[in-house]
Parts: sequence; structure tokens; C-alpha cells
Amino acid sequence: MTAKAVPALALAAAILAGALSGGGPDPSPTAARADAERVATAPPPSKPAAQTANKAAWRDCPLTIATAGYVNPLESAIVNPERVDQGVDYAGVGKLVAIGAGRVTRVSTDNSGWPGTFIQYRLLSGADAGCYVYYAEGVVPAVGLHQGDTVSAGEPIATIIPNYPTGIELGWGAGIGTKAYAKVAGQWDPTDDEDNIASAAGKSFSALIAALGGPPGKIEG
Repeated sequence: MTAKAVPALALAAAILAGALSGGGPDPSPTAARADAERVATAPPPSKPAAQTANKAAWRDCPLTIATAGYVNPLESAIVNPERVDQGVDYAGVGKLVAIGAGRVTRVSTDNSGWPGTFIQYRLLSGADAGCYVYYAEGVVPAVGLHQGDTVSAGEPIATIIPNYPTGIELGWGAGIGTKAYAKVAGQWDPTDDEDNIASAAGKSFSALIAALGGPPGKIEG
């Protein structure tokens, strides 16, 4: 079918529908033609721009190990480092603070897909601007923290729940739901979890924490 035939068919259909309805005056050929042309040339519906941007954003995260403008997220906590997997696992007490200036993109305390809470923010400055950071599992969001809030470096994000069964996990997020960077980048799956295999993103985040003066995680697998 040629492109010219599409408006013609749409015009005929519009006129026929008006004639069969029996209600109201017949549509004028000019109006019907305008409607038909709008239908024929209308672009297909697209996904919201924000959704498309979020799906691609993790690809642009450089995972750079740089300290300028950033602080140790564990500076207000006492922790014992555990394994590196999708992120870095710890057990301990105290508060977790923002690495750098950022915007909170997720605060999930129920049905997060993790054994506990999932909090995520996107860095707005520094070498890793545009990257997402998550704090998950045995944490409670800071009082008054909501999605959309902006935070500064060193500002409290969460409080660690002492003796939580799975401890806590910090790492690079993907900005897609509650998924970690390692998951969407194909660096991690449940088998890796069982075998204690560290992801590249997990190693990167562990190295950043070490560069900022915090304890790195343990490479076990």
C-alpha cells in the first residue's frame, strides 16, 4: 500500500462511519479529510522520556575511583567488612551518609526485592556524577528522607539496624527500579551469590570506599 493511499482509506472510513451512525449531520469532506490525515500521520506512542533515560543512564556511569568532593559513606558508622558481591556487605552500627551531592531516586522499605530496605540516590557532582549509589538490606531511611530530595556530601541517608540477619549492602545502583548496576550489566546472577563471586561493579565500589578512608570489602570467591 502506498503512503498516498493511507489518508484516502482513512477519509473513506470516517465518512462511512458518520453515515452509518445516523446521528447528527454528516461530516464535511474537509473536516473528515483533516481528521484522517492527522490519524495517518500521527507518530506511534513512545515510552516516557524519563523511563528511557533511566534505562540508559547506568551505561554512562564511569565507576571512577576518585575522591574530590566525596566523603566516606561509613564515616559515622562502626562496621566490619564482609564479602563483595553486587556491592559491598557490612555488619555494624551507626549511620550511613551520602558520598557526595545527590538526588534521592528511591526509598523502598516494603517489597523492595531485597531482604530489607533499598535506598538509592544519584550523584550530581564529582568524577562519578550521574552514577547511582544504593544502601540496602538492614537499614532504616533517615527521618524525613523522601524520593526527590537533594542531599549533600556527608548528609545522613540511613541508620544501620544492629544485628540484622543479612547485614547491610552498599554499591553502585542502576537507576532501574531496585536493581544494582552489577545485575543489569550482566556481572552477577544468583549462582555468583552462592559461590561468593565478586562483581566488577562491587569491586569498584569497594575500591572507592577504601580510597575515601573506609574499610573495603572482602573478595571471597
